[in-house]
Amino acid sequence: MSTNRITVLIIALAPVAIVAVVSAGGGLNLPSIDLPSLGGGSDEPEQVADTSDPVEQESPPREQKPDLPANPDDVRGTNSYALTRPANLRRALRVLDARRRKVEGVFDGLRIAPGRIDTVVLHPDDRRTNLQVAADFEISSESTIDFPTQTGFRKGGMNAREVPVREVGRLLRAIDRQRTGSAARDVDYVVVGKDIIDFDVEVNAYMRIRTPRPRYWRMDGGKAVSFG
Repeated sequence: MSTNRITVLIIALAPVAIVAVVSAGGGLNLPSIDLPSLGGGSDEPEQVADTSDPVEQESPPREQKPDLPANPDDVRGTNSYALTRPANLRRALRVLDARRRKVEGVFDGLRIAPGRIDTVVLHPDDRRTNLQVAADFEISSESTIDFPTQTGFRKGGMNAREVPVREVGRLLRAIDRQRTGSAARDVDYVVVGKDIIDFDVEVNAYMRIRTPRPRYWRMDGGKAVSFG
């Protein structure tokens, strides 16, 4: 057999040998080659493996506390966090009322300033607690002492539901109709308490010194009335 015929025979039998080897040995470990698409293929988007680090689920942002001045009396009624504002006043009262309920007592009046609320909780067991809540709605002062509790103290005391929150805002707006300046800005504090005779809830407002007079007001029959 000539050399040319032997060469042709080897070339012809080479594919058959490769197939036999693949079938017997489980395949060849040949590197795969990714060929570029020539068009006309599937319209599905290419699936790309995500190798980035897993992103942790973000927790909801915490409510930031206001940047309060060191002296709570420097807070003005026009500040967004002033406790003389109805929404802030309600929230602060909830904090105080939680302490009141713990001892089954009553508020012996409240002094509501833009930067703090002061009150005394009368206990039924001859004690009293002085409480103060700041404009960040945290208890900033608390002390309990032994003190005789008068008979019928509940009738003269209050809980948070009895505090006329809207009346505080109405009084300040009514003052503006009879006095120059801004009562919301000038208010020093508002006192809420019960009359010692008929136990009606009263709301009185006191303006800061060096602000336009009159400086002392109360709500009477839906109107702001000056009493000093």
